[in-house]
Amino acid sequence: MTPFFPPDKRIAQRFQVKIPLRFRLLESPSGEKPEAELHNGNNIMSNISRTGFFLSTKNYLEVRSRIEVEFPLESFKALVKAEARVIRANHANFPNQGRYEYGLYFEAMHPHFRELLEKLSKLMEG
Repeated sequence: MTPFFPPDKRIAQRFQVKIPLRFRLLESPSGEKPEAELHNGNNIMSNISRTGFFLSTKNYLEVRSRIEVEFPLESFKALVKAEARVIRANHANFPNQGRYEYGLYFEAMHPHFRELLEKLSKLMEG
């Protein structure tokens, strides 16, 4: 079950980043078929926490869609691979630029990558 997050509440502190991200659709509420390849294009993660991230992309996603993501954590020389669920969507913020914004929650990830996110959080807190 996907957790519910009130719009003004955060489970974990978020940190501003600018990380290119690759993703592919695994599951959508409308039954769209899973994608075979990761999207390489204009996907930017603009904040991250140990529990989720904010994504800006040219690709449309539905709330409750599940995606596979891949992104570099340069500080740790690691390529993080995980599954995440869309919990918030802003489909109107950049209508002239054809970009969408999403809040995502990490659902599945190797424990090593969870450790790295914990370390990153501590590192960025100061």
